[in-house]
Amino acid sequence: MPDHGDPPRPRKDRLIQTRVERDLEATLKQEAQRRRLTVSHLIRSVLEDTFHLVDGVVADVDEIVGGSARLARNVRRNARRIASPARDRPEPGERAAPPGSEFPHVRGWNELVLNRPTSCSGCGAGLARGERGFLGVCDDPGAPRDTLCPACVESL
Repeated sequence: MPDHGDPPRPRKDRLIQTRVERDLEATLKQEAQRRRLTVSHLIRSVLEDTFHLVDGVVADVDEIVGGSARLARNVRRNARRIASPARDRPEPGERAAPPGSEFPHVRGWNELVLNRPTSCSGCGAGLARGERGFLGVCDDPGAPRDTLCPACVESL
């Protein structure tokens, strides 16, 4: 029997209580029994797993959005490239479009060493980290950020 003169031992965990519906209580108890855990341990594990999952999703959102934007640019560029031979064919007596007209928003191309992988906006070739690339410089901050490989820049 504990001596009432002893100081109380500090608890390691904090207690949080909540009310749940009867069906949820039964489900939690059945699952805890199936896993040979206490209901408290089951709930703690579920909460921790949920927060880890959400943290992982939030951390990857930028990569997912960036990948989706790159995919959309590539699809748009490839669709233009497929349609351009018929559309851009000059009429008799007309001059052909000048090189680089597929990037009318680009004022110039700035050479750089890539810090992260990307794909060429001209031919779609993959460009690895550490490779040379050329970033399109434009006046419109909302314009696509095009990157070209050295071969595509030479063809301009």
